[in-house]
Amino acid sequence: MILRKSNKSMSRSILLLLTVLVTGTQAQTPLTLAQCLARAEEKNIAVLNAGLDADLTDKNLDRTYWDLAPNLNAGATHGYNYGRVIDRFTNTFATDRVRTNNFYLSSQLDIFRGLSRLNSIKQAGFDSEAAKAGMEAAKNDVRFNVVQAFLDVLGLRERIDAAENQAENTRQQIIRTNALVEGGRVARAELLSLEAQLAQEEYTVTDFRNQHDQRMFALGRALQMDAEEIERFDITGPALDATDVIAPTATVDEVLTNVLANNPAFAQSGLQVQSAERSIAIARAGALPTLALSGSVGTGYSGRDVQQVGDPVVGDPVPFGATAGGETVFVPDIRYQTELTPFNKQLDQNLNQSIAFQLNIPLFNNMQNKYAIDRARVQHEKSKNSQLNLRNELQQNVLNALVQQRSAHRQYIAASKSVDASTLALEYAQERFSQGVITSIEMNTAKNNVNRSTADLINAKYQYVMASKYLDILQGMPVSL
Repeated sequence: MILRKSNKSMSRSILLLLTVLVTGTQAQTPLTLAQCLARAEEKNIAVLNAGLDADLTDKNLDRTYWDLAPNLNAGATHGYNYGRVIDRFTNTFATDRVRTNNFYLSSQLDIFRGLSRLNSIKQAGFDSEAAKAGMEAAKNDVRFNVVQAFLDVLGLRERIDAAENQAENTRQQIIRTNALVEGGRVARAELLSLEAQLAQEEYTVTDFRNQHDQRMFALGRALQMDAEEIERFDITGPALDATDVIAPTATVDEVLTNVLANNPAFAQSGLQVQSAERSIAIARAGALPTLALSGSVGTGYSGRDVQQVGDPVVGDPVPFGATAGGETVFVPDIRYQTELTPFNKQLDQNLNQSIAFQLNIPLFNNMQNKYAIDRARVQHEKSKNSQLNLRNELQQNVLNALVQQRSAHRQYIAASKSVDASTLALEYAQERFSQGVITSIEMNTAKNNVNRSTADLINAKYQYVMASKYLDILQGMPVSL
């Protein structure tokens, strides 16, 4: 029995361990740039809010279409009248409590309102398209931040690898130098100088790792990850080489033309200008006559509405007065049996309908229409200025990105030559150091030249790639590595 329990416990432990390992492996699957962009666009708060704004403008567009339809309203009242009042259905005085009910349907159709409804539909359409473009513009901002952080991480990983290689090279050199010191061929000061160089290189590796962790954290935050996700988060990307750094050929005018045709932020500004232009037409409609058609159907019930039942009862004549000669005048005494008119019958007999046309001609309304038109014109001019300002910013961004791309390309070519030359010089320096021809200071100078040229090469490569991706984002092109 004890053995069975032990076996079951062991099986559960193994199963739990496998589950944890599988879960951990799945959670640590590195993300590509495309996956990072997809997650950021899905989770980013600014993008989500822009999507909600787009949804609201779509609803507003639907509402403007429904504004063309007539309205329809229904109502009912149930009340009691006390004291002396004229009953509206029997047209008689009432001094006691009288119950009343009213029921009605009413509708109104605007026949002409200065085309304000049609202009409102056009404006709502522009607003809807502008909101959708705004959502894409928000995605562009997210894409830029994600691509920047992603490339920073890849670049730092290359710099870490290069720094570790240099540190390892120095360790091997220390081993060889230590042998030379023990053999009396090299002074111990040379060994100490190399150890100091190794300490500096290890510090550089640590510094790069810290920068890498910070950029990974920034990338994780851009993907809206919590602290636990960031701890398990990793990325993967292709190795960038010289084939990815080609001489740029596009001109500023060519790129700017594509940007103005495809950039969502610029498209949004253009739609906002058209929307503001519709606002002027809507404001002008306030100074034009309006024509509306209205109609209603109503009925009601009164507690004083009675009807005769049965035959009249004829009694003895009742004295009414006297003639000039003194003769008594009698009137017939005819009495009727009555009862309250039924509810349904009253609703039928009190039914009433109405239809009317209403023409409204604005003559003077304290200059409100004039100021509304003036305000709309000012907003229209401001929106045009905003569009022009955005165009200038995009032109400047394109120019800066192209300059950075071309500069990075030239720097990459120069750094490549510098890496080749400094690497060859380091090989000669190491050989001459082993022969005791040069000191460790001269060899460290050669190593520093390699480190500097390698760092310049990596920086130029990733600056070039970042500038290229930024231009792709501005032009609405897919972003990939």
